[in-house]
Amino acid sequence: MILKDLFVAFSAGFVGIFAFAPFSLKFLIFISYGYIIYILINNKKRLFLKLFFWGISHWGFGMSWIIVSVYYYGETSIAVASAIYILLTIILSLVFTCPLLLIKYINNKIGNYDQIKQALLVSSLLLISEFSREIFLNGVPWLIPGNVFLDTYAQNIYPILGAAFGSYLIYFITSIVITNTNNKKVSFLFLVIGIVLMFPQKFVQQNGEIPISIIQPSSDPFDKYKPGYYSFIENNLLDLIKKSSTESKMVVIPEAELPYPTNDYRFNSFIEKTKIKDRLVMGAWFIDNNELYNTIYYPKKEILYKKVHLVPFGEYIPFITKLRGLIDFFDLPMSNVIPGPELQENMRLIQDYEVATPICFDIAFPNTVRKMNISSFLIINISNDTWFGDSIGPYHHLSKARIRAIENNKWLIRATNNGFSAIIDNNGTIVDKTKKNITGILEGKVNLIGERSIFNKFGYYLTKILPFLMILVLLINRLCTLRKNLSQS
Repeated sequence: MILKDLFVAFSAGFVGIFAFAPFSLKFLIFISYGYIIYILINNKKRLFLKLFFWGISHWGFGMSWIIVSVYYYGETSIAVASAIYILLTIILSLVFTCPLLLIKYINNKIGNYDQIKQALLVSSLLLISEFSREIFLNGVPWLIPGNVFLDTYAQNIYPILGAAFGSYLIYFITSIVITNTNNKKVSFLFLVIGIVLMFPQKFVQQNGEIPISIIQPSSDPFDKYKPGYYSFIENNLLDLIKKSSTESKMVVIPEAELPYPTNDYRFNSFIEKTKIKDRLVMGAWFIDNNELYNTIYYPKKEILYKKVHLVPFGEYIPFITKLRGLIDFFDLPMSNVIPGPELQENMRLIQDYEVATPICFDIAFPNTVRKMNISSFLIINISNDTWFGDSIGPYHHLSKARIRAIENNKWLIRATNNGFSAIIDNNGTIVDKTKKNITGILEGKVNLIGERSIFNKFGYYLTKILPFLMILVLLINRLCTLRKNLSQS
């Protein structure tokens, strides 16, 4: 019986992964979280183990790109890579899944037999748990349930209340169905609502006005920091730049493509060779006071933005003082990057308009991107998705970029080393994109939009306040009920 219970828990966590890109079997998210909500409300046996095995499966498969980073690009043995991967999966499950036990405790303390109120309480607590992902372990805003609404009618909630409110809808609908198993009419009604929200919606593809070029070099990440390979990278970039349209108002090169920093004498030499210094925007390493930063750089004005959210096992090593020197992976040239300050001024690029410039992992953090777009007219997202290998990571990353474009009502230029590079309009529609692992140029047109969405103005805070407000109301209601019962007795 124990093995059966754990197998069901493991399967439920695994099923949820298929709701996300590239599979996009969206309705499976209800099944996966339906299991979590069911055991929290109705099941008392082996609850910790069930939550743990759900988390091991969900996080283990959903963030499987970690093992790609450690094994392929760290050049470690499969045994060492597997050990690191398993350890990280266990940590993620303990930090983000097992604390859901608190939901069981709080539900017992202030919950009641009213199914609607119980559903509101459970869904509010789950949303608070989701927000915790932005804080713990330097932030892991991955596998957010509300992201599966992309390309559906429910996507229309993104520019108002953001993807997090989409998660709240999933939690609430699922909780209603679970708590109303004895009332088939109510259960069926909310199942229908969930299905309708998942109906696909296509937006009319818009036409841009400002021509731009995106360089996708697909240089070999295994050789990038080897002596002498920099000349190949330079020549490859220069050849692609030469082939780009002379009408482009901006040519974008992806994240940290050159293996040396802006302070290096070779960098200025490269910039002069491009002959498009006034139109070039590029990812670049920057050293300041012996500290290494990952930046996006505008040579014309010599201004830059420093990346805020760093990728674990890519740009920094957790517990680095203990791990550095253990294996070659932990001594990579660029594995000890310093995060930039959270508050940075936007860069003025096209026609001197402000542009938001989230780098790689930054795009996964909705409030970071929201703050960047308070006064911006466009988003440029550079990335190096070679760290994902051929895993599901690049598909998830592209989806997150599309959601940020919708939430903030901005066109988005996405430049990656080996795909997917893309031009995305303010409805999240992919106007054009490159294939994975090809060397080439993506050219198209974008629009500048100054109008802010409701989410950009208020939505992030409204969604954050909602679960706490809901719990407060339910708590007051519970106390009033208890007081009334005591007075009657």
